[in-house]
Amino acid sequence: MSNALRQCRYQWRRVLRATGCAVPPAIRDDLARLQHDRIGALIPILYLTIATITIVAASASGGGFDVMYHAILPGGFLGMGMYRCLVWYRRGDGPVDLVKVRRHLRSTTWLALIMGLVGGLWTLDAYYTTIEARRILAPVFIFMITFAGAICLNSLPRAAIGVMVSALTIPTVAMILSNDMGIRAMGISLMIVSWLMTGFIIHNFAQTVSSLKLSRKLQLLAGSDALTGLANRRAFEMKFTELTGDGALAEETDGEIVLTMIDLDGFKQANDHYGHPAGDAVLIEVAKRLRKICPRAPCVARLGGDEFAIISASQGDAEFYEAQREAIRVAISLPHQWEGQQITVSASLGMATYPRDGASLSELLKHSDQALYAEKAKTLRRRVGDDRYSGAGPR
Repeated sequence: MSNALRQCRYQWRRVLRATGCAVPPAIRDDLARLQHDRIGALIPILYLTIATITIVAASASGGGFDVMYHAILPGGFLGMGMYRCLVWYRRGDGPVDLVKVRRHLRSTTWLALIMGLVGGLWTLDAYYTTIEARRILAPVFIFMITFAGAICLNSLPRAAIGVMVSALTIPTVAMILSNDMGIRAMGISLMIVSWLMTGFIIHNFAQTVSSLKLSRKLQLLAGSDALTGLANRRAFEMKFTELTGDGALAEETDGEIVLTMIDLDGFKQANDHYGHPAGDAVLIEVAKRLRKICPRAPCVARLGGDEFAIISASQGDAEFYEAQREAIRVAISLPHQWEGQQITVSASLGMATYPRDGASLSELLKHSDQALYAEKAKTLRRRVGDDRYSGAGPR
């Protein structure tokens, strides 16, 4: 008995892992929204099926009128089905907050388990108390309802498998233990079909997860720079739009975002002198250093060539951004090692704040570019002045 219990627990853990525990965190939000959309589309069909089968089952559950079989239980299933159908219908097709999505999925799962358990107990009671010719109808009806629920809820595998276990276990065992070989054969057949349905649900869920993983990977590839792994220009523009649209700005950035443009000084000369592989190595190292300096920035991007950009949530503190700018300058100016050679580049930076310096990305880029090239010109004048001073000085 203990070995059987251990085996049951092991199999149940496998089912749990296969139905959600092994889902990568990166796609869990996408999966929840997809499950919510699919179930919302199938819920009317499910509850219409439950209502129809319940009414037919009530009319066929023995002669005479029994309040429990002909009124309370059918009325309960019918009322709950209509109520839940109305709830999902009123949610509509509009965007739903992720917290609400998860709450809707949990409530659907628990309701499916409860309805399955009630249906299973109803079936067991009807199986033992109704006349021989009709008692076989009760398991048939509950199996029909259960499989309809499993098919409609297959995108939410724990609900689908849970409703099958809670609804079918008790009546199936009762049928298998029957002295009637025909009923026993039906119970065994239904158990086999249930296992096949479980396998179908798990396989369908695995396919869904695999598709989401591939979609996520393609999104990352489409939105990332192939060399450095940073966001590319397309992803940079999309992130800016996301932060400044639909009220997201006020929630995530306290009303402002800061755009920092970075241009590498001396990179072209180093690239020409040491070769393109060395230049690529410098760009990769610059990307790593920017990530370390700005770990919480919503977006660190390479816009092209030796041009980088950072979108930061406003801290409301000019000293913070001045310190960050200096940290970026120092980090980039540190020597870059490549095949025993030390390659040195520096950086010019330009900053712009949304919405103070511009209401659109193009305006912010223009403003930050002007600041960047003003810094470049200032640096160049300082270098020219230093060269003149060193040339005019004593030898």
